[in-house]
Amino acid sequence: MTNLKTKQKPPVSLRLPDSLQDFLTAEAGKGWRSLSREIVMRLEKSREQQLIAAPNSSVK
Repeated sequence: MTNLKTKQKPPVSLRLPDSLQDFLTAEAGKGWRSLSREIVMRLEKSREQQLIAAPNSSVK
């Protein structure tokens, strides 16, 4: 067997205004999610909505 090493992208560092971070942290806590998971969930939802609104766009 060969050991395939996949190249991982480096972590993304993100600066948020304090008020937005506080809001997202509170929302994440309501759903027992981490702040990171809350941000990913919201970005994925936004992408899905954009794909529905413009199905022929270059966004994947």
